[in-house]
Amino acid sequence: MFRHSDYDSCSPGSRAGGGDGHSSSADTKGNPADNHGAQVDQPHHVAVENRSGSRLLVTLALNLIIPAVEVAGGVYAHSTALISDAIHNLGDFTAILIAYLAHRIGQKEASVRNTFGYRRAEIIAAVLNVLLLVGACAFIVYKAVSRLQHPEVVSAYLVVWVASIGVLGNGFSAWLLHRDSRHSLNVRGAFLHMLGDLLTSIAVILSGLILIFKPWYWLDPLLSLLIVLFILKNCWSILKEASSILMNATPPGLDVQEVKGTLEQIPGVIGVHYIHAWNVSSSSIAFSCHVVVSDQPVSKTEPLAEEIRNVLLHRFGIDHPVLQFETAECGGGSVLCKMSCGGSKNPPHTSVTLKRDRLWDWRTLPFLVLRLLMGSVFVYASLYKIVSPEAFAETIYNYQIVPGGLINLTAIILPWLELVLGAFLILGVWLPGSILLSTLLLATFFGLILFNFVRGLDIDCGCFKTSDEVPSSVSMVWYLIRNGALLLLVIYLFSHTLLRRRTNE
Repeated sequence: MFRHSDYDSCSPGSRAGGGDGHSSSADTKGNPADNHGAQVDQPHHVAVENRSGSRLLVTLALNLIIPAVEVAGGVYAHSTALISDAIHNLGDFTAILIAYLAHRIGQKEASVRNTFGYRRAEIIAAVLNVLLLVGACAFIVYKAVSRLQHPEVVSAYLVVWVASIGVLGNGFSAWLLHRDSRHSLNVRGAFLHMLGDLLTSIAVILSGLILIFKPWYWLDPLLSLLIVLFILKNCWSILKEASSILMNATPPGLDVQEVKGTLEQIPGVIGVHYIHAWNVSSSSIAFSCHVVVSDQPVSKTEPLAEEIRNVLLHRFGIDHPVLQFETAECGGGSVLCKMSCGGSKNPPHTSVTLKRDRLWDWRTLPFLVLRLLMGSVFVYASLYKIVSPEAFAETIYNYQIVPGGLINLTAIILPWLELVLGAFLILGVWLPGSILLSTLLLATFFGLILFNFVRGLDIDCGCFKTSDEVPSSVSMVWYLIRNGALLLLVIYLFSHTLLRRRTNE
């Protein structure tokens, strides 16, 4: 007789044991021939993966040719929309290259160190692609705003012809990746890149056709800004899904209560509790639960385990189930796993109460106030620079440190970095990392101001906005005091965060 039995549908071999106490357990692995239904689909998954790799390579080649043609045409035609589309396409080349490399890494077998394999490399690639797209959007916005302020004549006919090449290439690439995008978030990210390029190329053609008949040269940069909104919308959807997978959230569309109810309808199942469901990758769902059955030999649970695996696979798409059989509910039979079955001397609510008390401890109030203050400072400092990138670029130039070729790029990226860090500090997101980056950023600012002060160069700090006053040594001293004080505050936040982490450990 037995009390527990764990079924992992991924490994062959078996081990059985007996006894009537909770301490006795048995792990039973079905033999490879009887493995869960995912084995049946494995040739299909292999075919999909091989096909995805070859199609990514074809798309990679196309996205190296198309941007080269569009950049040349955009420069000659003075079309910001065409250059924006080309930059987006060039970003797609890098994105698809990352997607292809991640696809190859994801095909590696599981190892002792990475027991789930390397399939989440594709999720990380999807996040990297989002970051690349956001950077491309920042550049497009900068160019579009500049062109709105200083419109130029656009060669409409050339724009139409070059954008037509983009429609053909991007349309073919999107068609190649469409089918596989349903199985892989990584490929879906590449597909959305291609779909975005296709739509923007069509929009550029429409803009060119209008410009043939109407000299609305403001339409070209305005279209670029609309392209940015479309790109960012796609980025957000990918980022949400990738974050959900990395956080081991319940896969979208999977109702845990429905799974529980369905399994409890199977003859021989008394109850189901302590359910976990998460994505190993965008195309694979892992699942674990405790199944309560009547007291019986381990061997008699094998048919029941097989039936449960089939239901999970064919009804819910779960291809990696791990089942633990037992004869009595542990931990109160809760749907979600709040505590281990081994029990604890403290009741379940004790740890929650302690965490709540710690959260509202008055000693954390200074940390909270300073965190919100520094977050607000970073957000406020970023706004003027985002709105006036040209003025900020001039400020960076006056420091006489940044190479000329990187000044404009720095003027675009740095304010958005400040805005993101400020938002993270205010919202309490990724605090150790955001506080560390804020500390490094302020230390860099302080060091640059000190460097110029020592060499006798009076400059406008540009920390919040440019000033009409002539910089002096007095203003430089004030900049040092102000930035030094802010640096001390974030150092305090950083040390407090480290201390709290050590205390919690």
